[in-house]
Amino acid sequence: MDTDSGGWIMKTETQFDLRDTGVLLTIRGHSEAALARSLARTAASVASDICGSPVESTVTLLRPETAPCTAATHDGAGALSRWEQHTGRGPTARALNGDLSIILNDHGLDERWPGYVAGLRTAGYHSAMAIPLQLKRGYRAALTLYAAQANVFAPAAAPHILSFSDVAAKSLTLSLQVRADLVLAAELRTELASRTEIDTACGVIMGQDQCSYEEALLALTEAAANKDLAVREVARTIILSLAGGVPATGNAVATHVDASTHLVGPAVMQDA
Repeated sequence: MDTDSGGWIMKTETQFDLRDTGVLLTIRGHSEAALARSLARTAASVASDICGSPVESTVTLLRPETAPCTAATHDGAGALSRWEQHTGRGPTARALNGDLSIILNDHGLDERWPGYVAGLRTAGYHSAMAIPLQLKRGYRAALTLYAAQANVFAPAAAPHILSFSDVAAKSLTLSLQVRADLVLAAELRTELASRTEIDTACGVIMGQDQCSYEEALLALTEAAANKDLAVREVARTIILSLAGGVPATGNAVATHVDASTHLVGPAVMQDA
């Protein structure tokens, strides 16, 4: 029994269905585009093993409020998938809308996508398979496989590829979530690195309430949560309420903040 780095198990001529085993692929990358490239490479390797024929792969990722990206193991495959994404015609475009498409050979009579089969042939491919990847948090993706030979994605191979695609979708979902968490952690570190106003506000609370820094910070955090504001905004309000305050950078803040037993009145209007 052989196990590749992605966790796909093969034994002689039998592929085991891993959809319900909890096995996930190893997908690494410093960005969402890099994660897509990692998955494309793994998919091409696994599909080639399943089909017994060289297979190229693309992963097209549609992201909320961000430009889509297409990762490919070959320039020709990438150009085809990007053309489909641009025109909205072809198996990849269909997969992005949740539908599976299989082109067994380039001599079929499928007239849904005029010009696509000719483009497929020009790129050096004679069969293709596009699979929707079910993701979360507003992401959509399609895994598209291309082969130079005809009839590669026949019924004998297709079920195993679909089983792999389920594992791929779960793995990509987890990888995207982990990356999002890392980005959030980095943003929080940046926010904490610039906390002069927060420290100053804590000093004010400590002086007036005779409490520790930790207690002052807790009071400040609770006040921010109660007002649905950022801690830094509440801290700035406290500073602005002092005699003299600090120069305002925009509209003057005018709000009451109840931090533990410390009550700060309306902020003093300051000229920019």
